[in-house]
Amino acid sequence: MSDQYIYAVGRIRVMETRLLDAAKINRMAEAPDAEEAFKVLGETEYAAHLADFQDVNRFEEVLAAEQRRVYLELRKMLPDSALIDLFAYQFDYHNLKVLLKAARLKENRDDLLIPDVGNIPLEELVMAVSSGDYSQLPERMRTAAEKITADFQPYLVDLWLDRALYEELLAGAKRLRSAFLQGYFTALTDLLNIKTFIRVKRLKGSADFLAAALLPGGKLDLLNLLSLEDTLEEMAERLADTPYAQVVAEGLASYQQTETLTRYEKLVDNYLLDYIKQAKYTVIGFEPVVGYLLAKENELKLIRIIMVGKINQLPVAEIRERLRDVYV
Repeated sequence: MSDQYIYAVGRIRVMETRLLDAAKINRMAEAPDAEEAFKVLGETEYAAHLADFQDVNRFEEVLAAEQRRVYLELRKMLPDSALIDLFAYQFDYHNLKVLLKAARLKENRDDLLIPDVGNIPLEELVMAVSSGDYSQLPERMRTAAEKITADFQPYLVDLWLDRALYEELLAGAKRLRSAFLQGYFTALTDLLNIKTFIRVKRLKGSADFLAAALLPGGKLDLLNLLSLEDTLEEMAERLADTPYAQVVAEGLASYQQTETLTRYEKLVDNYLLDYIKQAKYTVIGFEPVVGYLLAKENELKLIRIIMVGKINQLPVAEIRERLRDVYV
């Protein structure tokens, strides 16, 4: 299987050189206003989209266009679509969440849909939701949608579909026989579950609700490691022997001061970015493709943080505090 990706890895090495480096991200962050920050993108591969969306308030459409371009390019260059399909599932599940909630609440939320990136055409998802017939959807998605339809609660939409998605991701990583992918999704699941634990604790939720809310597939057995009665200091101490000790310690310390998880979320993103950077040193295999794709997702997040900050006239220091590391 590794030999099949030699051509793709060569292309990826070229594409990596076009990722935004720290200098360009800093220029955007230090720009005097949103317009000047937006102009920096004109010097990058985002320039192709700026002619269609010149208004800075339409920056999300620029990011969406770039995301579609990247997924399309990667699908074309790879010998089969299984790898990209795995990452594209997140968009299918997102779209199904939006459609299920909009249908039940009788709202039009087409503005939240993400077209032309996922594996399932939007019209098929629309038809499934409008008819209540989910038989043509992938098995895990179908089962979750049927549970939601039978007992609709807004929070259950996210809960059941998130569980199905993460089962899908871990199953896909196993099918591809990739320790790299399995390690990434396991870490992602563990770190999201720690965040969920903190939120349930803050809301004084029950142990039963916590058990239902935790995602499958992580290595940490949080139900046995932690108690909802633990203090934040005790939580950090109990997780001190895990790979996430520093993320947890710094994140909880910040949460104790600010009552927000902003710092924790940044630390999580940096931890995962450090993990995928090992793909830069892989010569044969699909790991560099994964590294590039996740690096691009990180880049889109950085641009979004800067543009939202600039549009809302946040101080440069505050924008910088929210920025993640870069891949290159």
